Amino acid sequence: MSDWKERELFAELKIPSDLPVIVRVDGWRFRRVAEELCLERPYDRRLMEVLVDVPRGLMDINFPVAFAFMFSDEISFVISPPLPWNGRLEKLVTILASYTAGKLSERFGATIAFDGRVVLVKDTEEIIDYMIWRQDEAWRNALNSYALKALEKEGLSRREAAEKLRGKRAEELHEIIFQKLGVNITKIPAWQRRGVVVRRVIKVKGTEFGPVERRAIESDWELPLFSSPEGREYLRKSLIAGMSVF
Repeated sequence: MSDWKERELFAELKIPSDLPVIVRVDGWRFRRVAEELCLERPYDRRLMEVLVDVPRGLMDINFPVAFAFMFSDEISFVISPPLPWNGRLEKLVTILASYTAGKLSERFGATIAFDGRVVLVKDTEEIIDYMIWRQDEAWRNALNSYALKALEKEGLSRREAAEKLRGKRAEELHEIIFQKLGVNITKIPAWQRRGVVVRRVIKVKGTEFGPVERRAIESDWELPLFSSPEGREYLRKSLIAGMSVF
């Protein structure tokens, strides 16, 4: 008789449960999904509002999400130690990806799937560096998305537009967007350029018995540039506050 439990290849693959970890989920074949749902291009705020609801929902049920950053169709969750399920990788990835897919599928009334991956980090500074990297990608995504829209507006297909943009520098993309759409890319809404954060905060409220700390969950649509001193400090304080809950 076969021992089928032993054939569950990733069931016992674990990551250190006493360290934070990042789980990133991304929409699967999301361009097709966006077209089927008639989402506004290059950005649809309705989509971002649903993505924001995902980490908020997890925080509401005390799942150890300390911090979350999202743009386009991806969310990066910072999971605070001690990690659930003793750090079982399979559980962390599948639960977060399926929870995200379920939220979006329910909201839009369509079948939507997400994949997921784990990013190992040693400490807060590495989490900060990771978030800087993802925010840089959010900016590149904004440039490409607006430039694609500009060329498609002139009659090019998505494939033709992508080919024409291949290898172009940021300055050239700026010019295409401004000339063809009349849009100054540096003035588009901050959430499109820099993404959105959902974080736990500690608020101090004065009472007749003295100051009282209260914890809350907030979404931030006006983010600083993470690579700036202000942005690094924003991340550091947010991560410390988020992890202090656990």
